[in-house]
Amino acid sequence: MNVVFLDYDGVVNTPMWDVYGKRCTYNYPEDNSVNNFQCVQWVSEFCQKYDYSIVVTSTWRTEGNYIDCLKNGGLREGVEVLGKTPVHRNDYGSRGSEIHEYLAEHPEISHFLIFDDYDDFYYTPDLYDHLVECDTATGFGLNEYYKAKRMHEQMLNKETVQ
Repeated sequence: MNVVFLDYDGVVNTPMWDVYGKRCTYNYPEDNSVNNFQCVQWVSEFCQKYDYSIVVTSTWRTEGNYIDCLKNGGLREGVEVLGKTPVHRNDYGSRGSEIHEYLAEHPEISHFLIFDDYDDFYYTPDLYDHLVECDTATGFGLNEYYKAKRMHEQMLNKETVQ
């Protein structure tokens, strides 16, 4: 099984210019949708083409509507959201330790990538090889798609060599 560990803010929910309000805004869980349809389409395209499911790592995962927010933001039909990582409040908020716990509980995961705009993997440096780091202002776009594709292909190539 292939999994993308997906953050929202800075990946599929990016700063957007409100022309009428003349300010920069984000969406929040109470808006019931992430705001960057284009980024959601790139994530969807990657997941469909390379057979990846999604596990949410975003802080939005603590909200009851975290899956709806992604679907309402344009997640394509057929892209599966498996769930979310656990929340560790007492170990420096390390997203890496949350991903490690999820992986330990799901040995069926053979390949994984992390789509995030922030690398807080100080305590889990082994995850850097799986990180597709996004620019917070623009999110997951064409460049990130191709980086994820290369990383996926490298994982497959390592298997055939071994």
